[in-house]
Amino acid sequence: MVDAHVFRWADGSVVAEEWCDTHAGRVRVADSWLVVDGTAVTVERHINRFVSSVRPLMPDTNLSLFAHEVTALIPTTGRWFPRIEAIDYGDGALLRFHLRDAPEPLTEVILATSTHDPRTTPLLKGPDLERLGDLRREFNCGEAVILTDGIITEGAWSSIVWWRDDTLHVVSPDIARLPSVTERAIRDHAATIGAPVIESTARPDELNGCEVWTLSALHGIRVATEWMDGPALRREPGRAEYWTQQYANKRAVISEP
Repeated sequence: MVDAHVFRWADGSVVAEEWCDTHAGRVRVADSWLVVDGTAVTVERHINRFVSSVRPLMPDTNLSLFAHEVTALIPTTGRWFPRIEAIDYGDGALLRFHLRDAPEPLTEVILATSTHDPRTTPLLKGPDLERLGDLRREFNCGEAVILTDGIITEGAWSSIVWWRDDTLHVVSPDIARLPSVTERAIRDHAATIGAPVIESTARPDELNGCEVWTLSALHGIRVATEWMDGPALRREPGRAEYWTQQYANKRAVISEP
């Protein structure tokens, strides 16, 4: 991914970040989504997730105006992966926007089970992103799978779901994990066509013979082709391709939040 064009929220407007600010601190909240030729899948859910997380930090800031201003900066042609964030700044917080090129999506992924859970805020996206990214390098895989007491929880940067026969299984809401916008979109389509969805708990070794997907805003659906030192996986021909197309069909022109 190329270097981003970085902007900050200052005095009620978005301005270009023209220097490396040594006062900028850790990320408190962040969100990102894929934009293809000015369209995105349920971008309002990403923005709502961000705004609801930031509001307690910045109750007097017009977060809706910030969201409107930054989405207006996204070009209507090309592939982009914008990021909005709130970072520590002095005694308060600062809003920033990164306009980043998006790489081509991947359709397959190799999984590995993480031996530890580095998350400090499982329900909040932002503070743990860097250390979660380190997991994939640590285990030399496309995505590291985090466990809670041996139970599949989520990927470092994705949601984990699996198919057992023709039933889609998602991680139980009793397991602390980030609410996934992409998973919600997949579940919406399942409800539309009447596909069964079960909220489940499972250990990796219980997924022998299952089809496993990772879900993320950047790549959409990636089919796990291997789980290193884990279960033997299978793939139903045509299934991921169908769901990927249905997910892409949910793209809509980005409008004012």
